[in-house]
Amino acid sequence: LPGNWLQLTVTRGDARSSDTRGTLLLCDPPQGHSRAAEACDALARSGGDVEAVPRDGSRVCPLVYAPVTVRAQGRWNGRPVDFSHTYSNDCEREALTGPVFALDDEQVPEV
Repeated sequence: LPGNWLQLTVTRGDARSSDTRGTLLLCDPPQGHSRAAEACDALARSGGDVEAVPRDGSRVCPLVYAPVTVRAQGRWNGRPVDFSHTYSNDCEREALTGPVFALDDEQVPEV
């Protein structure tokens, strides 16, 4: 695929879980999930580095263990991207990756 794109997956539970959701995030124009424009903007500000996406330092997350594993594979500015990490819960995932892996957000119909 040309341009900046990432195949994103979010798996809830342990490694044996079948609760996996995924989408292809395209950024020219932004499309792929309900917060594609925000996700593309966050990735643009971090140079495509998921670990450098601006974090929400004001967020307080519960100490509940409900693991969420995310993966991003694709290309950004011509460079390969392969990122995978397991967060303690969805709150931690969102605080540290912003809109990038927000695949479950409700789709807002276009008017």
